[in-house]
This record gives sequence, structure tokens and C-alpha cells, in this order.
Amino acid sequence: MSEMEFPAAGVRVGMDAHLQSLRAHSMVARNSRIFVALTYIGSVIAAVLGVLILLIIGSRLFPVQPEPWSFDRVAGAASWAFWACAFFSMSPWLWNRASVMARHSIRMDARGVEFDLGTGKKHVKLFLAWENITAIRHKRIQGGQQYTVVAFDGSYAMFTSFTFFRPKKIARLIAARCGLTIEKG
Repeated sequence: MSEMEFPAAGVRVGMDAHLQSLRAHSMVARNSRIFVALTYIGSVIAAVLGVLILLIIGSRLFPVQPEPWSFDRVAGAASWAFWACAFFSMSPWLWNRASVMARHSIRMDARGVEFDLGTGKKHVKLFLAWENITAIRHKRIQGGQQYTVVAFDGSYAMFTSFTFFRPKKIARLIAARCGLTIEKG
């Protein structure tokens, strides 16, 4: 058998016109602006609810008509205080999630895919050429999905359902453009 019958290691078999046409079109994938806006709005609503619950606590502890102190009154105020703490802690968490989700993007063009998965303070960018991508792996994690795009040199980009609202859609786009399938595991 000659060398012409077997492809060299790392060479993709089946690089056809469809794959080339997919790669020719540039594309930027981001989180839905509507989803990010709803997350910001949820953060503001959580803060407002926390303030309103503080007013309820004040009315329970210091009613308009003075009443004698009772265990029921204090226990009711303590339960409302728990919910106030829950809403006040949820508000900045949602705001931070929305801020991070608004910054993440993936740019795909004829050369390869560029991941921008950093935060505002720590900008992390990684470029992987289409020919260097060896695998796209899928893993179920607690609360979502995780996808890893692996290159020949060992570098990888990992994104989850906390990074992008629809990570499976992005993984499928990358897999289609580099001619690979998504591996489970």
C-alpha cells in the first residue's frame, strides 16, 4: 500500500465544500441580550424585595398599636429577616452573573474560533485554529452542562451553562465547522 491511501495523522478526512462554506462565514456567538437584561432586572427586583421585607420586619417589631412582646412576634420577624438576607444576597449574585454573561463571546471565522471567556478585570482570550481542534467533549455537571474544546497542543477552552445560556448550540456550531462530533464523557 502506498502513502497516498492513508491520510497523515491529524489530517481531517472529508473536508468538503460544505465545511469550507461554513468556515467562510464569520460569526459571533453571545448570550441573549434579553436573557442578560432579565437577569439584571431580577437583581434589581431582589434588592427592592429585600427593602420591602425590611419594612415588614419593622412593622412586626414596632407595630402602630403597641403590643406586649411575644415569642410569636419575634419568631415572625426572625423568619422575615431570613428572607431579607436571602434576597439581599441574591441581588449582587444575579448582578454579577449578568455582568459576566454579557461579556462572554465566541468568534468563529475562516481561521478558527476565538474564545473570550474572561471577566472585566481578567480578560482571557484563546484562539484555536480549526485544524488544531482534536475533540469537543460534553459532560453533565451539577446544575448544567460542560463542554470542552481540546486542541493538539493540550490547550482547551471550557464553557458551561453558567457561561452561555445555550452551550450545546455553541458546541454544535463549533463541531460542524471543524468536522468533528461531540464526545460524551
